[in-house]
Amino acid sequence: MDRTRALRTQPMSTLIWSLSLPAILSMLVSSLNMLVDRTFVSWGVGTTGVSAVSVSTGLTLIVQGFSFLPALGGAATIGLKLGKGDTAGAQKVIGNAVGLSVLISIVLTVVALLVLKPLLTLYGANDQNLEMASQYATVITAGTILFMLAQVSNNLIKGMGYAKRALFNFALSIVVNAALNPVFIFVFKWGVIGSAASTVIGYAVAAGLSLQFLRSPASTARFTLAATKLTPDTVRMILRIGLPACVTQLALSLVSLTFNHVAYTIGGNSAVAAYGLIYGVIMMVYMPIIGLGQGIQPIVSHNYGAGDYDRARLALRKSLLWSTLFCLVAWAIIELFAGPVAALLTGGADPALTSLTAGGLRLFCASLPLVGFVLIVSSFYQYIGQYKQATMLTALRQLIFLIPLVMVLAHVWGAVGLWIATPIADVLAFFATLIVLKCCPIAAPASAVALDDQAAGLTGSKL
Repeated sequence: MDRTRALRTQPMSTLIWSLSLPAILSMLVSSLNMLVDRTFVSWGVGTTGVSAVSVSTGLTLIVQGFSFLPALGGAATIGLKLGKGDTAGAQKVIGNAVGLSVLISIVLTVVALLVLKPLLTLYGANDQNLEMASQYATVITAGTILFMLAQVSNNLIKGMGYAKRALFNFALSIVVNAALNPVFIFVFKWGVIGSAASTVIGYAVAAGLSLQFLRSPASTARFTLAATKLTPDTVRMILRIGLPACVTQLALSLVSLTFNHVAYTIGGNSAVAAYGLIYGVIMMVYMPIIGLGQGIQPIVSHNYGAGDYDRARLALRKSLLWSTLFCLVAWAIIELFAGPVAALLTGGADPALTSLTAGGLRLFCASLPLVGFVLIVSSFYQYIGQYKQATMLTALRQLIFLIPLVMVLAHVWGAVGLWIATPIADVLAFFATLIVLKCCPIAAPASAVALDDQAAGLTGSKL
């Protein structure tokens, strides 16, 4: 059975798991990559080192956010193109997405290096950790183009349904990072610079493997240098569909900025380090949900592009069920084992940091069972080209609800207020998502012309 026919006819549960499991593992590996950096820095450098990496996360999220414009926008657009049998159009999307990634990465690298220390200070760096944060962020920033190429090319591969190949590319890069991290930190004594260097080398591995596959005959649509010439219609389509994911990451960057500043105000670098470790753990939960969402992307985009709207909605319903069940299990595990997890991450060297991290982790994850629903619905709107609804849901959860709650509740209740802001925001976002589904139901576009417009993110749709 060829890949396009499988996306349209294979039993839905089997299809979702065949595509989502590699994507879930890939996202787990991605979040593990972040946790590996922080854990080795915690063991080899200490609390100040972890806080330095934590304040650098805001910069990483900015880069990742802009990478999602061509990465996820390109992946969804390829699905819509291939769903209509337009292989030539899909190849143009691949070339334009790669070209955009190079252009964006050059701009981001130059700007970030020019304003690095003020930017880190904005994200919560202080006299104690600014130098370490600057060292770490300089190396990471210099590798922006490798990170961008890895993200974009690997997501394009997933967008065509090659989830296992995408997993292999990314997993190998994480293995390289995990192997080099302790060598650079403990053997070469490079500290946070060593952790950053191993991460960038991992990006290079993923980028090389992904681009090699896109150039090979095994790829349904192939990457060519000629297709990197940007065309306005293709760029506009990619950027519009990728906008919600970009907004999500930029919002996370603002959330990181807010948490770092507020945490330092109420608890110094220990609170900043605790937030950094909690963030690493929560990403281990969020990333599989995002992986499930990415797994259904080619199913949703292909079938919506082909006009089989019932099958696209079926993918949504099943993914909502499975994401909610996963979040319930993850919530139970975290509530029961937050203490041992915190002790593992800190190495037990700082009892105060361990205690702060364990208590914060339990409160931070209190509403975790609701998160899967919110993330999957937002992703679904993005995959069918309805960027307005997807962007609105993202902005509500991360910006309109969470940031004000962090600032107000931490002022009133200190560390407890800092940690409970996230579950309260999640509850509000859950009800907002229900309202959006009621007011903006998902339906078939009125015509083939409407479908073309929808692929560019211009129209709305009914579940």
